[in-house]
Amino acid sequence: MSALADERRRRSRLCQLGERGKGMATSTHYRAWGLAIRRLEVHTLVRRKTSAFKELSAAAKLHQHIADFRNDDCGVEASALDGVDAAFCVLGARSGWSDAADVAAVERDAVINFARLCEARGVPHFSLLSSVWADPKSNFAFGRLQGEALEAVAKMDGFKRVSIFRPSAAKGPDGQLASSSGPFLGGLLWRSLPVASQFMHNRYRPMALEEIVLAMRLNVELCDASEKVERLEYRDMMMIIGKDSDL
Repeated sequence: MSALADERRRRSRLCQLGERGKGMATSTHYRAWGLAIRRLEVHTLVRRKTSAFKELSAAAKLHQHIADFRNDDCGVEASALDGVDAAFCVLGARSGWSDAADVAAVERDAVINFARLCEARGVPHFSLLSSVWADPKSNFAFGRLQGEALEAVAKMDGFKRVSIFRPSAAKGPDGQLASSSGPFLGGLLWRSLPVASQFMHNRYRPMALEEIVLAMRLNVELCDASEKVERLEYRDMMMIIGKDSDL
């Protein structure tokens, strides 16, 4: 193996999959990941490339791979994951709740395909952005499909550590929830969440998108897990980023 290849092996690398629906494709999201790019080599598997990092001096460390999530191998060369220390999956259906087929293909099938690909390539740590609504027994398709993906990833034996992040909802820079185009009743409940959550357990409190992304990154860089599969909700994520979970 050449010296150059040896040096690449020694550098920690991250692999990020997709973006969490329309809400994740924001400058806040990219600024948060940009901090990691300054120190690490980052490979992303995405549906479309972004130019958000082009002004960074470390932009050359970002390698973007166009993925086809209809395929078991996500349509990318498996070698793209060689040497990756941590993988992040933040893939979400673009159509929100309105297209059940798209939700199934993206929120469940593509997530599982990517996790299997990472497992096969020996990635030790897999982080999945899911939601507090994920439950394989849910009456809502969105929650049920996310729950099926969550359970499938949690059962994979090849990972040394699995981190599942379960926020209730993400808020953009303007403080508004990421939009959902689901059924009328579901949309009404979604829009009422910021107020209703104040009277519910704090696990249902929405979080700023930047806080979620920061928690995912810092959890990999700084935190140790007490168990192989960790499920991180509002309070856990706020503790990771050093904020009072009672606020």
